[in-house]
Amino acid sequence: MLIDIHVHLLPPKRLAGLLKWMHRYYAGHPVPVDVTLDQLIDDYAKLKVDYLFNFAYPIEPQETEGLIAFNAALRSRHPWIIPWGSLHPENPGKAQIVELCIRDHNFLGFKFHPFIQRFDPLDPRMPEAYQALQDLGRPCVFHTGFEEFYGLSLPVSTMEQIVRSFPRLPVVFAHSLFPEFGDAFRMLERYDTVWLEMTNVFGALWDDRYRVTKLEPQKKVLLEGIGAHSDRIMFGSDHPAGMGTLEEIYRTLDDLRFPETVKENLLGETARRFVERFKPGFFSRVPASPRA
Repeated sequence: MLIDIHVHLLPPKRLAGLLKWMHRYYAGHPVPVDVTLDQLIDDYAKLKVDYLFNFAYPIEPQETEGLIAFNAALRSRHPWIIPWGSLHPENPGKAQIVELCIRDHNFLGFKFHPFIQRFDPLDPRMPEAYQALQDLGRPCVFHTGFEEFYGLSLPVSTMEQIVRSFPRLPVVFAHSLFPEFGDAFRMLERYDTVWLEMTNVFGALWDDRYRVTKLEPQKKVLLEGIGAHSDRIMFGSDHPAGMGTLEEIYRTLDDLRFPETVKENLLGETARRFVERFKPGFFSRVPASPRA
């Protein structure tokens, strides 16, 4: 099973804004600014992807309602797309928004991007959302790492405080605290509520077009940790804002020549178990992409 666990399929205005932002930093980014939603969905047919996780988070508080409706409608048209909710720190009634997404729309969980959404995960306005997710037993994905790229900081201690403050909240560290992989694996070992995902990690380390910095020592830590913990690690593309075309991103993973079991875990087996943990029987009820 092939599951892309980090995708940004967005309404046209937000999609164009995302690609313009990417081209500002990487002039040679291969996904064009005028790409359409249908074209992005077609990209997945070429790789025979079975399912994907779609993240659509608000940059401004007034976007929240529309993005939730967009993601719900997208899943209605394409049941193999697994939507995640989000909200803005300025939105009132966060518990109600969480319940709307999880109970009414049956989203899998929530995704937050503290850098783009401009908030501290320890912001006193946010525990209401975390508590609601913990009460519902649903996961929360946080963007972590790539501080050098964003020119901001998200200390490892902040994420550990979230995990410790909400001990029943399943938490996924998107980008695995890049490049603090040793801390990421330490937390994976210490807390059974933590998962990691490797979106953009391989491209940033091995693709010269996007390389953030040279991190030779971290490469060894990364590869050893993946080998030891692949049953708790997932892989996503960040398409259409990932490091290359969809094919190139997966080729970078192929080039690392992981053992077959590790590769299977990264590409979909860990994600399959992850989804089944929160939605038992999901894959027997929801068919894969008809083009997979």
